[in-house]
Amino acid sequence: MREILINIFKDDTFGPDITLFGFFHLFYFFIIIAVTILLIFLFKDKEEAKKKKLLDTYAIILVCLYFGDFFVHPFMNNENSLVVDKLPFHLCTIACPMIAITRLFPDKTKRIANAVTVLGLVGAIMYLTCPNGAVGPGVKAFSYRMLQTFTYHGVLFTYGILSLALGERKLDYKKIYVEAIMIACLVLISLGANHAYSIPGGHHYDWFFTTGSSFGVNEYVMPFIMLGIIFAMCNAIYLLYFGIKKLIEKKQNKVETV
Repeated sequence: MREILINIFKDDTFGPDITLFGFFHLFYFFIIIAVTILLIFLFKDKEEAKKKKLLDTYAIILVCLYFGDFFVHPFMNNENSLVVDKLPFHLCTIACPMIAITRLFPDKTKRIANAVTVLGLVGAIMYLTCPNGAVGPGVKAFSYRMLQTFTYHGVLFTYGILSLALGERKLDYKKIYVEAIMIACLVLISLGANHAYSIPGGHHYDWFFTTGSSFGVNEYVMPFIMLGIIFAMCNAIYLLYFGIKKLIEKKQNKVETV
């Protein structure tokens, strides 16, 4: 039984190698975007209850993909251990429990709900654009690791876009400071996790890329760089949100005056 599961979940099976910006990388990204656009058109005129049900479903799928993944790790790596790197100290991994909390306790998480959605979307965009660890020689296009990674981040991406497009989350630029505070908190959490879990002379972790080791940047400077990069991406999402909203309103006003 174990050998069968190892053969199913190992990296070097099912399909050709998947490479960065290669056919399958771009193909799966295209599928994610296409599904997102399709759902926007299908649900944009639906009643609020159906929109909420769709987003709840996406949140449940996200949780199942995240926590279910840990049960597969022993077969994926052919050793009875978990992939510690997938603990919720990266932007995209911590987004899963945070989104679940905002949906379970909507009244108590109103102040952070928008920020959680935006930051989850930023994490998804970053990883889907450059899926480090899920592409490269030896990782097959239809392997479990690749499918799980792209599906998880695809669901996270679609959830974020649908939350904004369907109107559940309404951004307010005056409150973007919440994102800045949350990013600062995540930087501090990741720094603590990096030092706590890294083994001296052994495996080194770089959650949130705050140690600088992944990019050869000074460890004291990198936390501030990450704060600036993530906050800049949040600003970009806000600008796109308001820009698209303005275009839609302009188009509607034009139709009404005809």
